[in-house]
Amino acid sequence: MLEKGVPQATIDKIAYKQLYDSTKVAAQQVPELNRFKLKGSYKSASGSEIALNALNIPQGSVVVTAGGVVLQENVDYTVDYNLGRVKIINQGLLESQTPIKIALESNSLFSVQQKTLIANRFDYRISKDFNLGATIMNSSERPITQKVNYGDDPINNTIIGFDGNYSTEAPFLTRLVDKLPFIETKEPSSIQVSGEFAQLIPGHSKAIGSNGNAYVDDFEGSQSTIDLRAFNAWTLASTPQGQNDLFPEGNLNNDLAYGYKRGLLNWFVIDPLFYRNNNLTPDNIDIDIQSNHLMREIIEQEVFPFRQLQQGVPNNISVFNLAYTPKQRGPYNYNTNLETDGTMQSPEDNWAGIMRRITTTNFESSNVEFIQFWIMDPFNTDSPNQTGGDLYFNLGNISEDILKDSRKSFENGVPKDQANISTQMDTTAWGLVPKKQSIINAFDNTDNSSKAQDVGLDGIPDAAERVFFQNYLTSLNGTLAPAVYSQFQADPSGDNYHYYRGSDYDNQGLDILQRYLQYNGFEGNSPTTSDSPEDYTTSATTLPSTEDINLDNNLSEAESYFQYKVHLEPGQMQIGMNYITD
Repeated sequence: MLEKGVPQATIDKIAYKQLYDSTKVAAQQVPELNRFKLKGSYKSASGSEIALNALNIPQGSVVVTAGGVVLQENVDYTVDYNLGRVKIINQGLLESQTPIKIALESNSLFSVQQKTLIANRFDYRISKDFNLGATIMNSSERPITQKVNYGDDPINNTIIGFDGNYSTEAPFLTRLVDKLPFIETKEPSSIQVSGEFAQLIPGHSKAIGSNGNAYVDDFEGSQSTIDLRAFNAWTLASTPQGQNDLFPEGNLNNDLAYGYKRGLLNWFVIDPLFYRNNNLTPDNIDIDIQSNHLMREIIEQEVFPFRQLQQGVPNNISVFNLAYTPKQRGPYNYNTNLETDGTMQSPEDNWAGIMRRITTTNFESSNVEFIQFWIMDPFNTDSPNQTGGDLYFNLGNISEDILKDSRKSFENGVPKDQANISTQMDTTAWGLVPKKQSIINAFDNTDNSSKAQDVGLDGIPDAAERVFFQNYLTSLNGTLAPAVYSQFQADPSGDNYHYYRGSDYDNQGLDILQRYLQYNGFEGNSPTTSDSPEDYTTSATTLPSTEDINLDNNLSEAESYFQYKVHLEPGQMQIGMNYITD
C-alpha cells in the first residue's frame, strides 16, 4: 500500500496493473515491468543437462538408466547427438536425486563418411652420384549430405613434392687441408647436396558445388521439438468432461454408461519383420501388404524426396499408426445396444482416444508454437472410410481416471492370493480397485505374481468378469449371434491382450491390421518368458498397467486444456485448406 505523497513517476515505475486487469500471459508480455533482479547463491550436485564428452554420436546408441530402470528417450530425456548432450526432461528424476547412468557408443574411431587417401612415390637415378625423386598424395572426403557446416567442409587436397640428392668425391679438398700446418688427413673428402620442395593444392569435394558451399548456420538447430511418436508411451484415454454436446456421458461417475460410446482404436508401429521375413505367414496364404496403403512400408525418400540417404541407416520411416473402427466396441464398453454381429449402433456418434504425459508443460517459455504431423491421406483407395470425421487434440490437464470412479486402478495392487481379495480390494461399477497405495510401479517379486496381477484396469480376470458382469452378458444372450456371444463371454470387458505374432495368427492368415487388434489390451500384456506360448517373448511391457499416467502416485481428475479440432473430409485434403501446409 502506497502512502500519500508518493510521486506519480514512482507509482508508474513500480505498479504492475496488468497482473490484475488481464491474464498472466498478457502481463508477461510487458517487458519493462516483467523484469526483476535477484541476488543470491546456489549450489547443486545435479543438473538437467549432462555432457557425454563425445560428438556425432550414432542415433539410438545412448542408453540412460535411473536406479537400474531404463528410461525412454523423448519421454524422460532428449539427446543432442551432434553436440553429445543428454537433457533430462523428467523433473521427478531430478528432484528425487536418483543416480543416473549413461552408456553410449562413440563415433570417434569410425565413421560412415567416405574418405580416400592415395599416394605415389617416384625415384629416378641419373647416375650413382645423382638421384631425383617426386611424391604426389591426394586426400579426399565425400560428405554425408550436400549441406555441410562451416569448418566441416569435405576436403580434396593434393600435395606435390620434389627432392634431389647429389654426392661426389672431392680430392682437391683433401689436398687443400693437407697444406695447413700440423694437419695431415687420411680420409677422402666428398661433397653432398640435397634439396626438397613441396606444395599443397587445396580443394573441396564436388558434392558441395563448384564453389564449395558451406553454411555458417542453417537455423535447423533452432527448432525444439517434442516427439510424440513413441507408441508405448500412449495409453487409453479417459472420456472428456464438460463438453455435453460431444461427450454427454463424460460427467458420469461410477457409471458404466461412461464408456458406452467408446469405439475401438489401435495404436502401434508395424514391426519391420513383416517386410523382411516371408515366413510369418503360411505359403498358401497370399497377403500383399506392400500394395495396401494401410499397412505397407513407407520409404523416407517417398516423403522427403530431396533427402540424401545415409549409409548404414535404414531408409524406412517408423510410422505411428492409428486404426480407428467406430463400429467395434472399445475396451470397457458395456453397451447393450448392439447389432447381431456385435457391432455398435450409430457409429457416427462414437469416439475413441489415447493420451500420454508430456513433461514439458510450459509451452510459452519453451517456445512451442504449433503441432506438426505428417498424415497419409485417410481417404486413399484402400481406406474403407470415405465419409470423414473430426480429429481433436487436447493439450493441458487431462483426467487420468480412465474408468471413472475417483479411484486409482493399478495392476500391482491386486493381491496374488485370491483369498485376500475381499480385504485388500474395493468394489466399484467397473470391477475391483486396490485399497492400498503403491509406491513402486512394478509387479510383486514373487512366483507367478505378474500372471495373477496382470488382469487389466478392471482388477479382475476373465473368469471373474463373467461373474461380475453377469447382467450385461444376460442382456446380450438374446441379441447376439451364438458365435459372437461366445466371443463376448470369453472377454466381457474387451481388454484382453494378444501379441501381434503367434502360431494361431499365422494359421489364420491374418493381415497386419488384424494382428494388432488386441495388441493394446491391458489384461495379459506382461507375460514372462516362461509364460510365453511361443519360443520368443510376447510381452508388450514389463510394467503393470495403471491409471497413473504421469507416475506421480496420484490420480489427477482435473481437466483444463486447450482443444484443437481438425476436420477430415474427402475433398478437403489439399494444400492451403484445413491447416494443410505441405
